[in-house]
Amino acid sequence: MGINTGALYIIFIMLAISGFAYVASGPTPSQTPVLTGPEVVLNGQGTNKSRAMLQLYNFNGVTITPPVANLCSKGGANTRPDIMIATSPSQSSGVSSDGQISLWVSDKLPPLIGPNAKVVKSSGAVKDQGDTTTPAPDGFFWPPQLYIFPATEENHGKAYYPAYIKGYYNNGIPLVSYNSDVLPPNALPKNDYTVEYVWNVSDIGLTDADYNIEFIAHDGTTGLGVKCLSIRVYTPPEAENQKNQLPL
Repeated sequence: MGINTGALYIIFIMLAISGFAYVASGPTPSQTPVLTGPEVVLNGQGTNKSRAMLQLYNFNGVTITPPVANLCSKGGANTRPDIMIATSPSQSSGVSSDGQISLWVSDKLPPLIGPNAKVVKSSGAVKDQGDTTTPAPDGFFWPPQLYIFPATEENHGKAYYPAYIKGYYNNGIPLVSYNSDVLPPNALPKNDYTVEYVWNVSDIGLTDADYNIEFIAHDGTTGLGVKCLSIRVYTPPEAENQKNQLPL
């Protein structure tokens, strides 16, 4: 027995309604895919401007906007941003809460640090930051410094000094220490004298969150370099290796 035209029309209408309902409601629970990507948590507290943004964990590459401030761009007091040839982590990358933050500075002369600072030659460990209160001719202090937004140098924030100074430096006398790390692959070309400044994340007290940071350092004469960077601090999972590298 054949199917008349009216029956075919009714079947077509029912199929169309079913298809529309499926699109509108989504797949059934058994068809819902299991999400395996990064955990994304929104910080809605708004109590700290430097943390009031998305917190991304186990994600290779934080997509946050670099900070903007008077000192972050070349010009004015920031006459030598070109001396800052590399950082670790790089822009929008993660660092373990028990890891380190590094800044490489390179110039034609050994970069200046705090006068009379004492550095262990074999390891680069800083025993004494030296004079941190005598300003340079530009009005900024001599030692390399790290600040956490919004408590930047121009906002009279707290300065953090490196735990290690590895390479060529000048504390009033040109000197050198050893144990420098290898420059990152994306480093800018280095000059005659290169130094690595290293901060321990735990010394700064950074916990799991996204941060904007500000580096300040002098070249081999009196030029000032300023560089701003966005990073993510995370607690390393047990699966990570001992060097606290992000999981592949």
